[in-house]
Amino acid sequence: MINLLQNAGFEGEWWRETASGKFYGEIFVPKPWVAFWREGTSVPHDPANQTGYGRPEFQIISREVPFLTPLRIRTGSHAVKLFTFYRIHDAGLYQQVQGIQPGSRLRGTAWAHAWSSSADDAASSDGVGSRSIFVRASDPIPEPLGAESSLLNFTFSVGIDPKGGTDPWSANVVWGEGAHIYNGYAQVPPVEVVAATSTVTLFLRSSVLWPLKHCDAYLDDAQLVAVGEVSAPLEVSITPVPVVVGTPFEVYARGDEGAKAFQFAQDTVFAKPPVARDDGGAVCQAVATAPGNYEVRVTSATGASSSVAFVVEPVPPPALPDFVPPREPYERTYLLLPPDASGEWLMAIAGSGIWDKRRWTIGGSADDAGIGPKVRRVVAVNPLQWRGDLKKYLEEAYPGVEYVALTAATPADLMRLLRSL
Repeated sequence: MINLLQNAGFEGEWWRETASGKFYGEIFVPKPWVAFWREGTSVPHDPANQTGYGRPEFQIISREVPFLTPLRIRTGSHAVKLFTFYRIHDAGLYQQVQGIQPGSRLRGTAWAHAWSSSADDAASSDGVGSRSIFVRASDPIPEPLGAESSLLNFTFSVGIDPKGGTDPWSANVVWGEGAHIYNGYAQVPPVEVVAATSTVTLFLRSSVLWPLKHCDAYLDDAQLVAVGEVSAPLEVSITPVPVVVGTPFEVYARGDEGAKAFQFAQDTVFAKPPVARDDGGAVCQAVATAPGNYEVRVTSATGASSSVAFVVEPVPPPALPDFVPPREPYERTYLLLPPDASGEWLMAIAGSGIWDKRRWTIGGSADDAGIGPKVRRVVAVNPLQWRGDLKKYLEEAYPGVEYVALTAATPADLMRLLRSL
């Protein structure tokens, strides 16, 4: 298999690149690797430690004294040493790798070991003596080391960000299992992911629990290879959009080796266990109880993850009805003028006194005339001037309307007819 890393054995040139972008005189790392570390005084497992995590020194060491007994280089002529003195560290190296085919399954690993000691004997580590020790973090501590908490001091792990990010503390980084390794090189448990983009990032990490005098980590022979068949990256989608408070929605995930877990960042979401589908995807049904900005993260069976942000909108106000009913029942008569009626006809209606006498509604829309209260009457002036059968139209479109036709040759005739009513 082809190693996708550059300078994987740390035999090439060096520089001083760090994740913070600052250069330090005590930091030398192999190109194109970048040093990273955690700094701060929050140490939950050791509240008495008021110094906290510190910046380690990084060195490229050679196959020469004092690194021959015991041998601190696995292969070639060089390796990387990072260490703290009476301080703990959580630190390592990362390298971005470009030109990756999205969907490729990748495996990352490296070889490492520690010298972890309160004394100056370079061949002996506290709790294990001079033996070469490899114990996975998930395994029980072997006898007779079971009582030795010093065995847990160093943990080595390898992580990959399938999206190519450079933040080692990001939730996108998929970490392999950690291992406690002392006094001689052993392979750090590998990690596998499916590349989400054409760039991925490999992280080599050393973390320490207790501030011993010598907290020295040695790294060599990093590896990143493509394994297996290409599979689709993990993709996540939400339906329907927009999501509304109280309305069920679905999170659908497909790709990688299948979705394993759906985790919402907010506790105002109630979700059912995911259900597998025949197309290889999985769906999680959920309901949000409050509006706002949300995020769901889906983790695959290989540990790769992908997230999607979405907005939950409040329940919309009820839509207004197309027709607003009257506050109280009443009767209405609509005096309907034909489409070509001029202002003279309206003046004739006003001169007839019908408005003062009856308070009829006056207009020129057949639809306005047809709608209204249950008891309604349409007095149509010259209905033959409408296109089609006006009476039939009103009876079919607006059942229950009472229809009356008035025929007047002139506005004066209309005035006389209305005065007689």
